[in-house]
Amino acid sequence: MSGTKILWGQILIVFTIVLATTWTATQWTAWRLGFQSQLGQPWFEIGGWPVYYPPSFFWWWYFYDAYAPPIFIEGAIIAASGGFIAIAVAILMSVWRAREAQSVDTYGSARWARPNEVKAAGLLGPDGVVLGKLHDHYLRHEGPEHVLCFAPTRSGKGVGLVVPSLLTWPGSAIVHDIKGENWQLTAGFRARYGRVLLFDPTNPNSSAYNPLLEVRRGEWEVRDVQNIADILVDPEGSLEKRNHWEKTSHALLVGAILHVLYAEKDKTLAGVAAFLSDPKRPIESTLAAMMKTAHLG
Repeated sequence: MSGTKILWGQILIVFTIVLATTWTATQWTAWRLGFQSQLGQPWFEIGGWPVYYPPSFFWWWYFYDAYAPPIFIEGAIIAASGGFIAIAVAILMSVWRAREAQSVDTYGSARWARPNEVKAAGLLGPDGVVLGKLHDHYLRHEGPEHVLCFAPTRSGKGVGLVVPSLLTWPGSAIVHDIKGENWQLTAGFRARYGRVLLFDPTNPNSSAYNPLLEVRRGEWEVRDVQNIADILVDPEGSLEKRNHWEKTSHALLVGAILHVLYAEKDKTLAGVAAFLSDPKRPIESTLAAMMKTAHLG
């Protein structure tokens, strides 16, 4: 609850206490005096019981105190008790308001989770992505949600989260490891329990992938080759904005890939590049070879 709401609640409660005790003192005094007519007309009646205005006690006390001092002292004690109670309540609510003011979220509400909150979040399980450590327990996330770690360079994201997760994660993993640090630190261990592959186009010892071998021969081959050409010619996906030469290069590349798949030994993208840019053969001869080759036998 905000401090402003507590303040208004404090004012309302204090006013209610003072009003209630004053009204009680008035009714008590009227009852002790036998509801005499000298007290004046009541405000209203409930079941034949006269009810007077709350501050009437003070008027009676001023005019009739000399006639019944003990009775008015009783009423004064009742009225005064309301003041003491109101002061006590005001102090307690002021302390509450001060504590609430210490936890305002004007500049954010982030804080470290308490142990019971960590347990309720399900972060103390035996498996999952390693998020950190709380005392002697590792914090792990095993839910279907995504995990994002945002921190400055060299602040421990890799050694604190990624490496421990790779060393304990039992399932498959695809790691975008630009620096190669995660491969060096975890590949040997993970290779003991499953197959580990390194794909690095700049590394001659890297695992290789030939997209041309994924082309489905037959009715789907043209569409598959067009998809490969789209990636090479139009990686941004805006072929309709390309100029005439870029569009025609796409068509040429589709034809060259299909030709290489059927007529050349080197059925790779490198083979396609070598076929189109053979320095020993002019482009006219290359195009003639594509047109005259019996691709379907």
